[in-house]
Amino acid sequence: MTIPILPVELISEILSRLPAKSVLQFKSGLKSWLALISSPEFAKAHLRFSVKNTEDIQHLLILGRKRNSWIFKECLISSLFYDSVTKAFDLECPIGIVRTDTRLAGSCNGLILLAHYSNSQYSILWNPTTGKRKTLPDYRPRWKSYASYGFGYDELHDDYKVVGIFYKYIFEGSDDVEVKIYSLRSDCWTSVDYCGEILNNSCYSKELISPASGLFANGKLHWDASGPCLLNVCLSFDLANEKWEKLEKPSYGVGETDLCLGTLGSDFCVVSNYKETHFSAWVMKEYGVKESWMKMFTIKHPDYQN
Repeated sequence: MTIPILPVELISEILSRLPAKSVLQFKSGLKSWLALISSPEFAKAHLRFSVKNTEDIQHLLILGRKRNSWIFKECLISSLFYDSVTKAFDLECPIGIVRTDTRLAGSCNGLILLAHYSNSQYSILWNPTTGKRKTLPDYRPRWKSYASYGFGYDELHDDYKVVGIFYKYIFEGSDDVEVKIYSLRSDCWTSVDYCGEILNNSCYSKELISPASGLFANGKLHWDASGPCLLNVCLSFDLANEKWEKLEKPSYGVGETDLCLGTLGSDFCVVSNYKETHFSAWVMKEYGVKESWMKMFTIKHPDYQN
């Protein structure tokens, strides 16, 4: 019996629909399959199909410390809701040296940014599925008192980028902050303006971006801002044109305040808190248009008693 030889296009179509861990098993087979699976074109095709299967791509990554080592675990989000016992799996630790100020600073398309907040030599991009890691080159910022990072994908230039915002310990204005952006494609850091013209107004001179990690959505990184001149707005950084913009938040009701930024599906969203009794999720249905904010649902606080 003769086994038919399938066209390369059909093989690619079949493999691109399999879970990532299953695809990796085929790398040890035919050399032609290894070349196919290792190509950038296949990686993009596999990603397109993967994002449609939300049950397979929604993972919770857990980072913890035990004595002098890091512990990484992952579990499917669906397991948290539907399994009587949540299944968590060990991941090989990508960090060689334990640092207390290493954080999970962002994720995009299955890649994780582990950022070290005082030394770039221990900041890495990591693919938990393949185990591959990339140590970011040293950038030596002027200010290293504290930092905020963001990580996302620049679709226009087909490039993954990391943004680092570094503050002087005593922050008095835009001269006491430095912003650098790392390109995976060029493997180097470059400097960019801190919020460009947005903070040139004297009223904004002492406004501060939140030290929390930047949230990636719609091709941009988003940070909350603190200060009297930037109430009810967040700042976004476009990874393609490397420009800053202001984005207005929803018009909340009386007693409703910000809690955090997030995404719901592919939409940018804001979670609000109403007097510690209820949480609400607001979604921007048309990105950049304030009037498109819509309250999608409200959840009662678990400790709240009617």
